[in-house]
Amino acid sequence: MNAFYERRPDEMTVFHADSMDFPAHFHESLEMFYAIKEGHLVTAGGREQKMGAGDLALIFPGSIHAYGMEDGVAASPALLAVVPLTFTGEFRQTLSEMQPETPFLSAGELHPDVDYAFRSLERPENPPNPKARRALVQLILSRTLPMMKLRKKSGEHTIVYQLVDILSREYREQLTLEGLSKRLGVSRFTLSRVFSEQIGCGFPEYVNRLRLSEAETMLANTGLPITEISYRCGFETPRTFNRVFRGQLGVTPREYRSAVKSSGQNK
Repeated sequence: MNAFYERRPDEMTVFHADSMDFPAHFHESLEMFYAIKEGHLVTAGGREQKMGAGDLALIFPGSIHAYGMEDGVAASPALLAVVPLTFTGEFRQTLSEMQPETPFLSAGELHPDVDYAFRSLERPENPPNPKARRALVQLILSRTLPMMKLRKKSGEHTIVYQLVDILSREYREQLTLEGLSKRLGVSRFTLSRVFSEQIGCGFPEYVNRLRLSEAETMLANTGLPITEISYRCGFETPRTFNRVFRGQLGVTPREYRSAVKSSGQNK
């Protein structure tokens, strides 16, 4: 994905998230990730969590989070609900102003109503029933929020929010932590520490993931020369682009493009 600050529409979406690989991002909605079986990795609140069967991650609005899969796991059943705050009723203020010490709840802690609500949300409706969906979301929140230790959102949370917003728009530029720290009015050390703690990876790695995500899209959907793609995505040289691309994806950009084309022809 190219934009890592996501402006979600004011509609609730629920979908199967069996194979999730999504870099750190944030948005203004509540996100609820329910692992039906083990195999998923969720990074939120500055930590990476291996999700067991029946575990839940409750990602508050504006919280940095990312998804991945455990080594050797290609897919595993899970449900993901992206919920506008308009669906959260009396819980809206809490979700807007507070953040949990940890967003993770294990299967053994959860009330059976949570599984019931997710299974109900999973079922397609024709015609859609927004009132029923709101009730199910609020049932989940009524059974989970009282179990969480909540605190006011901190100044550090705001700094990371601003930083990720800048990076989502300017990752093609030659950015430095020092330059960004001056823009945000904090020290380079503070910015580096907060970034690593909240997002779970270093600044260069995150910027490269943004650039690689766009590069994958351009390799798959355009006929642009690979050298031009490398510059458009913000890499200083094609050699750096090839090294980073291969390091992250295990193939060169040329091999990736060929594999995508072959896959399309075989469909």
